[in-house]
Amino acid sequence: MDKNEAQKRIEKLREKLWEAIKAYFNENREIVPESVRDQMKKELIELETQFPEFMDANSPTQRVGAPLSGKLPKITHKSSKYSLGDVFDAEELREFDERVKRFLKVEKVEYSCEVKIDGINVTLWYEKGVLVKAVTRGDGKIGEDITHSIRTCENLPTQLSEPLTMEVSGECFIAQKDFEDIVQNPGSKVPEPGFKNPRNLAAGTVRQLDPKVAESRHLRMFLYELSSNSAEFELEVTNQKSMFEFFDKLNLPHEKEFEVFSNIEKVIKFCEQWSDPEYRKDVWYPIDGIVVKVHDFGLRRRMGYTAKTAKYAVAWKFPAEEKYTKLLDVHFQVGRTGAVTPVGILEPVDISGSTISRATLHNEGEMKRKKVMIGDTVIVRKAGEIIPEILAPINDLRNGSETKIAFPSNCPECGIKLDRDEIIARCENGKCPARHRESLYHFAKILKIDGLGEKTIDALLELDLITTPASLWKLDQYDLAMVPGFKHRKVFNLLDSLIARKYLTLTEIFSGLGIRHVGAENAKLFADFFRGKFGEFKLKKLMSHAATLKADDFLHVDGIGEKVALSFFDFLQEDRTAHLFDTFVDVDVDILWEEVKDLSSLPFSGQKFLITGSFEAFSRDELKKIITDNGGKILSSVSSNVDVLVAGEKAGSKLTKADELGVTVWNEDTFCGKVGIVREKQSLF
Repeated sequence: MDKNEAQKRIEKLREKLWEAIKAYFNENREIVPESVRDQMKKELIELETQFPEFMDANSPTQRVGAPLSGKLPKITHKSSKYSLGDVFDAEELREFDERVKRFLKVEKVEYSCEVKIDGINVTLWYEKGVLVKAVTRGDGKIGEDITHSIRTCENLPTQLSEPLTMEVSGECFIAQKDFEDIVQNPGSKVPEPGFKNPRNLAAGTVRQLDPKVAESRHLRMFLYELSSNSAEFELEVTNQKSMFEFFDKLNLPHEKEFEVFSNIEKVIKFCEQWSDPEYRKDVWYPIDGIVVKVHDFGLRRRMGYTAKTAKYAVAWKFPAEEKYTKLLDVHFQVGRTGAVTPVGILEPVDISGSTISRATLHNEGEMKRKKVMIGDTVIVRKAGEIIPEILAPINDLRNGSETKIAFPSNCPECGIKLDRDEIIARCENGKCPARHRESLYHFAKILKIDGLGEKTIDALLELDLITTPASLWKLDQYDLAMVPGFKHRKVFNLLDSLIARKYLTLTEIFSGLGIRHVGAENAKLFADFFRGKFGEFKLKKLMSHAATLKADDFLHVDGIGEKVALSFFDFLQEDRTAHLFDTFVDVDVDILWEEVKDLSSLPFSGQKFLITGSFEAFSRDELKKIITDNGGKILSSVSSNVDVLVAGEKAGSKLTKADELGVTVWNEDTFCGKVGIVREKQSLF
């Protein structure tokens, strides 16, 4: 065979092999037997070896590279990745529909529905048509580079038919049949212990350093999102349906069970239909729900995101699996804020691919309402990532040996009398060992350092090596050498990671210290408040700045409620808080000030707005979003600090007071003119 013949044969084999791979891995159909595919691949390998000048990095034979050494590299996402809020019944879907229509000020909305793959979220970067990077979701901002594993996905083109630069996201998964084959057939493909379902195996597989492991386990991808970084307007992609049509042109794999509905009742019918296990029994890939999205991309952009989730989409979760087992005991767990939770200790039972040996009873009231007794046969439910819970006892299976559960009056850890004034009993002892331990767990999670998990914290506490979060930075190689399982490399990896995390954002500091009612979102609001009032400062100045503030200052922070504001203020007043920050300063921990987006060129930069009345084309939430996106700030009450009052119909007393104070007033038309919006009342129909 001469070179010309070889080149033509190679091109033909690649084309036919790709067609066979696409049919088998994307569409679950076989256009040629697997043995024929293997034979074609073998011939192609032989020709590429004989004629290396025709080698192509994107050939089906070149998906497996060399093993990586060490840890997976961290990659910063080009755009933040968000999760989906869960819904479990028709009423929650109707509430979602009402929120969407209220925000968009429309009477009807089209929704797209697609089956939710139970896999691993992965983002792909294509540059000039070539796959250059595959990144895990991670924390939504930073993920792991798993390109070497994802290149082995046989249904995923590593080179597109067009030289496009774009970012797409989807789920990486292992088909149920492949999972069963791996588990049932001993050999190199057998997963490590603990991989009890396809999702867990897929998650472990993509993180393998050797891509040959990934290749042997038949990873696949289904894509469902095109990033706004990808110039979708130029691509004429305006909704989910046109996006899937665009994917088809590029041979990009996606889930085929997709429908568009004109109202939420049709969506509910679709979701309920798929919730029947009998209806979905023939689906060959792992699924755990239905994703419901506002169909139109323009409307999605208007709605935007919360700190964690997309406002325009939810995940309908299939009914949770329920099984029965025996309740052996009840332990009372003390959390970092002192909340005492009854936790049932169970005879281990497999539910949805996980072994469950503990389940929550929530609080004393729920425990009494369910009338559960130790020794009962109880029904346990697990849904997705939700903590397993005990639903009820099976009374007919009682034999008389069961014993009542006594909720403690005193903290099970420190012995201090519990505060029972609220639904949740609480230990108010700030020095409680359990609260201390849970607080350290929580702070370690904020640091996100490999090797600094709960077991390591427990060992450090047992050895009396840490007393406060700042103690972590006092550890040396000799301390860590005493921790079970810590060898030379692990010791120095942890020390290096701690040095790299000596600079923390103020948001991380506030959210990491376990302040009651202060989660990540509220912590950022408080961090922004301090920065706005005092500028950028060293950590050693924090408490002196805090000493100048009153509770009223925090009550006026936009987005912060009274309970949260007072809890944060009380935290800053405690002597132990001042000591805590002193310990951080002593080990050279300081504040990392994040780069602030330059708002000076935005039309509302530096202006403070107040909104009152009702509007024809906007909901209040959308008005707030438009104002803040354009550099403005939203206030909650009329004062001389307000620059502009945006007044709709039935504006009321705020408009009167604004007129008295000489505040500038814009009606809806004026507002639209200022931001360049020309829009009548929105409706899709």
